[in-house]
Parts: sequence; structure tokens; C-alpha cells
Amino acid sequence: MESKVSVVIPTYNRAKLIVNAIESVLAQTHPVREIIVVDDGSTDNTAQVLERYLGAQPRLREIVRYFSQPNQGQSVARNKGVKEASGEWIAFLDSDDQWRPEKLELQLSALRKFEGKCQACFTDLQFVNDPHAKSSVFQARGEEKREPMGMVSDSVRLVLDRHQWIKPVWIQTVVTRTDLARRVGGFDPRIRGYGEDDDFIFRLACKTGFCFVNKVLVLVDRSPTCERHAGPSALWDEVEFGLGQSQYRFEKHLRLSQAMAPHVRRLVLRDLRSVHSAWANWYLERGEIAKAREAASIALKYQWSWGVAAKFFLLYATPALARRWVLWKHAEAGQQG
Repeated sequence: MESKVSVVIPTYNRAKLIVNAIESVLAQTHPVREIIVVDDGSTDNTAQVLERYLGAQPRLREIVRYFSQPNQGQSVARNKGVKEASGEWIAFLDSDDQWRPEKLELQLSALRKFEGKCQACFTDLQFVNDPHAKSSVFQARGEEKREPMGMVSDSVRLVLDRHQWIKPVWIQTVVTRTDLARRVGGFDPRIRGYGEDDDFIFRLACKTGFCFVNKVLVLVDRSPTCERHAGPSALWDEVEFGLGQSQYRFEKHLRLSQAMAPHVRRLVLRDLRSVHSAWANWYLERGEIAKAREAASIALKYQWSWGVAAKFFLLYATPALARRWVLWKHAEAGQQG
């Protein structure tokens, strides 16, 4: 029996790109059951573009389902898609990205191969229209020599193990069982920005093994003119908001990992140490020394590191020097970016 796949595409002001995303799904060598487009309150002519597109090809109305909602962020939009999905499997694509034609066919083959062990599959991914992104995600993480198709030995550890802060699994590459996506609670609407997909993937990994296809099957647009954070997620570009969101997510992961292996707990504690160390830097840049000291102290309580310990010492011994050091590191990072 042919596996039935529902594809969820949240969109916000991507009138010029949404059709390309849909076409890449329709071009799959494994046909999809439905494409669920959830318009998160676009203020451009997305609705009109889709109406003209579907009007010119009436048969597509049986496949492409369009929903519009007030602007609430990607989590709410994706959850609408998860709720509406009727396929056995569900996959996610952003409206400014595209799939290669064999994506679903290869992933479903991997899921059949590892049936009973894996209910989620991911692939390699390549950024396009970005002069700084010369390699795929697998290449950047040193994983390009994996076998063509395989199973991850420890899915939770994988999703937490960001090599040089490059995350291993991207939501645009994931295929999972629809009922599992619902059982883990879908996407957390309290997380706005790009962290909501990492949280969802973490919760999936807590429930199932992951398999992979070692091939670039997703192209993610990183055009300088393509605004990534729009609507509610534009707040992500504000440092304070981003740190608060990360702290919430990592504290949630700490609760979920209570009964997990020690190495998993260490990785979650590392994330919490990192975010509180970042809070210390942020307070230092603003000249709020007492709050910076408190944040550095919390970071050390979660997990010891020589770098944070040195920062903590400087905050008490010579806070002016600590502030100059943080400002220099910030300026250096900006020049490299």
C-alpha cells in the first residue's frame, strides 16, 4: 500500500515564492496526499497569487488546501496543518524553500527499512543564495561520509549536539508519523522565531529513533533580500527576546530529560550554561554589572566551564575590563558575520 503523506507549508508574505515551494512538492516522485498551506496573516497578495494559481489548474484544488489565520507565528500555523493533516506521514516545508524531487521517495524507503525502530527521518540540506554557505549541513558537521541511508544510534544526543552550533536536523527535512507529531504536542506556541522547530524535533527524538538519507534533498533560501523573521518572529532579532526564548526552551528540555542518560542531561545543562552566560554578556554591554554577576553565577551552577569562571572572576575583580572584553568579542563576531 502506498504511504500517504501530508505536507504542511506555513507562509507569511511570501507571495513571490510560495508557488515555487508548492511546485517542488508536486514534483515529488512519491505523490503526496495533500499540501496544507497555512497563511499566517500575510499582508501582501499571497491569497490572490494562490487563487490565480489554483484557478488556472482546478485539479490542484483536490491536493492543495489553503487556510488563512490572523498573524500568530509559525508554531500556530504549523499546528493548524498538523490538525488538518489526513496522511499517515507528515512533512514540513517553509514557503521560501524547495525540495528535490526524490526527497519523499528516499525518506519513505528509509522509514520502511528501519520500520519498528524509527518513526522520523531527516536528510541533508543546502543553503542557497548565501555566499558564506559553501557546504551542506552534513559537510559542515563532518558527517558527509555517513552511509547513503542509515539509523542514528542516539537521536536525542544528536539533536542536542550542535557541531560549531550547526544544528543537525532541520524541520524542512523531517518526515514523521502524523499521529506521533500530535502525541508530542505539535509546536509550542510560546516559542516564536526559529527555536520552535528545534523544540519539536527534540520532543520527537524523546519518543522515537531517527533515520536519515545522506543526500542534499532540501534547498533553503538565504537570499539577503529575503526577510527571515517577520510578524511575531521579528522579535527574535531583539537579543533580550531571543535569550528569553532560548532559556524557556532549555528549561523545558531540562524537565523532559529528568530520567534520561547522564550525557543527555549534560548537553541540556551545557545549553542552559550557555544561555545564562549570554545573559551575562548582554547585561555587561548595558553596564548592568550586578545582573551580569548573577547571570554568570547561574551559568556556573548549571555547568562549570573555565570561560564562564573567568568571566565571573573579572565581573567581581575588574568589571570594566570584563565589559571591554565582551564588547570586543561582540565587535569581532560582527565583523566575521
